[in-house]
Amino acid sequence: MYCFVKVFLITSKIFDQKEYKVQVLGSEVVTLGATDFKETIKKGTWFVKFFAPWCPHCQSIAPIWTKVAVENGDYLESKNFHIAEVDCTLNGDLCDANNIERYPTMHLYNEGVKVDSYSDKRNFDSLTAYAKSKADQYYTPAIEDFKDPNINVHVDSDNKETPAQANPLGTVVLLNASNFDSLTKTGIWFIKFFAPWCTHCQKLAPTWEELGHELQYKVNIGKVDCTADSGLCQRFKVQGYPTLKLLQSPNDIIEYKGSRQLSSLRDFAEKAAYARVLDITVTDLDRIKKMDDVLFIYLYDDNTPFSILETIKGLSRSFFSVKFYSSKDPNLTAQLKIVKLPALVVLKDELQKNYPSVSLDSFLSRDIIKNWIQSEKYPLVPAMDSENYEDILGGDRLVVLGVFRSFEGTQIKAKKSLKNIAKLYYQQIKERGGSEDGRSVIFAWLDGTRWSDYIYGVYGLNKKDLPAVIIADPQSNKYYDTSRSGDKINLIDQEQLLESIHDAKKGYLVGKSTMGFIEKTFRDMFSYGEHAQKTIIEHPIVSLIILSLIVGVVYRYCIVPQVRDVRDYEKGIGSKVE
Repeated sequence: MYCFVKVFLITSKIFDQKEYKVQVLGSEVVTLGATDFKETIKKGTWFVKFFAPWCPHCQSIAPIWTKVAVENGDYLESKNFHIAEVDCTLNGDLCDANNIERYPTMHLYNEGVKVDSYSDKRNFDSLTAYAKSKADQYYTPAIEDFKDPNINVHVDSDNKETPAQANPLGTVVLLNASNFDSLTKTGIWFIKFFAPWCTHCQKLAPTWEELGHELQYKVNIGKVDCTADSGLCQRFKVQGYPTLKLLQSPNDIIEYKGSRQLSSLRDFAEKAAYARVLDITVTDLDRIKKMDDVLFIYLYDDNTPFSILETIKGLSRSFFSVKFYSSKDPNLTAQLKIVKLPALVVLKDELQKNYPSVSLDSFLSRDIIKNWIQSEKYPLVPAMDSENYEDILGGDRLVVLGVFRSFEGTQIKAKKSLKNIAKLYYQQIKERGGSEDGRSVIFAWLDGTRWSDYIYGVYGLNKKDLPAVIIADPQSNKYYDTSRSGDKINLIDQEQLLESIHDAKKGYLVGKSTMGFIEKTFRDMFSYGEHAQKTIIEHPIVSLIILSLIVGVVYRYCIVPQVRDVRDYEKGIGSKVE
């Protein structure tokens, strides 16, 4: 199933890399797209409107938005404040990543971080007043990258890793068995494990050298030749080339699986290097809840061992895509209804979940805390895409997957319905004392228009079937689309869907395979090596017949066409385009 998913999701990145940046004539409104959004908003303050051209409210605000930029352009520019917009019909994944659920939505970003959402009147005076106010507020540059100036941040004095100490020459360091441990024991290292003969490694090589220059004084960049130091690569469980890993300490290792474009690699390394646990009080709570879709808060007091806070700091660098905060404020502890310290809570979509600790010992296992954060790091209902599908479909969780059409009013309504069902599900868990009654569950949604081939091949869904919801069981390569009574699972009947989730956990539902016919046949025949060996020994004639058929199919469809292609090439005949 994962191979099938990768074909569609990884291939899609080609289409996500179109250039959309256009300067709107006669104004100072900048149109941003998927390829330049993150890089552009890193510097200065950006007031961004997310819209869809077909949306009546978007059409109404369009001239006002331009007027705000034109008539206040000089003042805003002097404050490094910019007016921009994103067309969500062209940049669906970007809008999903920014959790855009309705049009238009206006977010404020400072130094690449979302700091506010505009919810006031959409007239010229109100928008102008807001823009000028925020331009003044954020004009003074933040001392640290990725630091929110509106929060009372305590900068850790014990943190000795500063950008000036890393990568002083702006080069890539060749690491080997003799120098690896001594060099990587201090600072953060982004390391490429490669083999010289690997085509993908050769393609990445110039980008990696450029990355070393780009991250001078910020992050150490290294490389390991696995043909020369195979033991070192085995130690770090390198199973393919190139493998990219970020080392923060012997216990803090992150494998990078994202895009290999320079901007993506740089963004990943910088965010991981500068991740911080910010100290807050109860007065900051409302604001950070508006800023962050998912946030973790570690609560402690003077009697709490300092080592636990250090563990949380280390984990915050491993999960830099979400925000981590800490607090000793008893008022915040009381507001979150925490009765025993230390405590770790996650807040998402007005829901609070507490780390299941029964004693101080529960905080002494870094791996247990890490696994819990891993399971809770996504929003209540994340969008499944090429970057996160392995996380969402991995493990032994059930996945309640909504499949919706692109950029229609029905999508927003369907996403809202799925989110409400997710809230009801977790509310039921809370009422049962926090127990998920068996296997855990994650809710997610997928753009069925964008992934039409995938949803048809895996779940048998056509566009006319959307919106749809299925309960996927990736571990067993099955999915469920009908309830125990045989009715189609849907978003309208919330009670039916909640019951179906429970029934799927208990094994009461009849599942359908997510695999194709050939894949399913071979899995059923030889699901385990021992079973295959036993079959061959006990049924040699049948096994020989099956093997002959396989060889025949391979020869007919793989060997013969290749031989023909070689002969045609020698004759000067081009390949036939199907």
